[in-house]
Amino acid sequence: MKHIALDFGNSRVKCYAQGPQLLGAFAYSASEWDSELLSTIMNQVQEEECLIGISSVNPAMDQQFNQVLDEIPSLKHIRTKSLLMHSGIIDFSEITGMGEDRMHGLFGALTECKAPLITIDCGTAITFNILDAEQNCLGGSIMPGLSTMYEALGTVTAGLPKLAPNPTVSSSGTNTHDAIHVGISSAISGAIHKYLGQFPDFSFCIFGGDAEAILEIMDENSKKRLQLKPDSIAQGIFKALDLSKDSNR
Repeated sequence: MKHIALDFGNSRVKCYAQGPQLLGAFAYSASEWDSELLSTIMNQVQEEECLIGISSVNPAMDQQFNQVLDEIPSLKHIRTKSLLMHSGIIDFSEITGMGEDRMHGLFGALTECKAPLITIDCGTAITFNILDAEQNCLGGSIMPGLSTMYEALGTVTAGLPKLAPNPTVSSSGTNTHDAIHVGISSAISGAIHKYLGQFPDFSFCIFGGDAEAILEIMDENSKKRLQLKPDSIAQGIFKALDLSKDSNR
């Protein structure tokens, strides 16, 4: 039985074949996103049965697509969060309300990095997620993501322009545009430096759509500690599917 991973984010869903191999990213703003996603899955699995693992922070979109999947008997699907919670690999018992993307990211990072570790997911929000040496999840923090910061400044202020993200290592801007770029980059790099300083013995895995851009604003010593693992969430979904008894049915 083939496995497919679907990562439903805030603005789009990513589809992966085992590997992980990214098959496509489908923005919800496109009117035919669900039919295009289904076509991608069917082209990948052909006539074989398939188990689809789903991580989602966007219930409306994943429920819409689940209705499509329910019409195709060969495409079984499961929310892999429940598999993570009962795997015994990571202890989430002291944490409430943690997003599935954060949980899967930790799970996926743990397949390549040893605990203790911290994942930094750089998407619509930037999340820091902490796993101690005994593989207990200690929670973490959530802050606006790179694009979200730009969007917020351009939307909620009367005098500031809405700019495209342009991360910078500069510490001072001599005009409004540059000052915005410097301020946002400084906020993000400062948050990462805080964690690097407070957790000197931890591994760090960074991923998400803005991860590579954010890596470029970090100093060389920081870059050496930040391991780019772009497919950690998908890796976590596939690892969870491997634990599922249903995957062998």
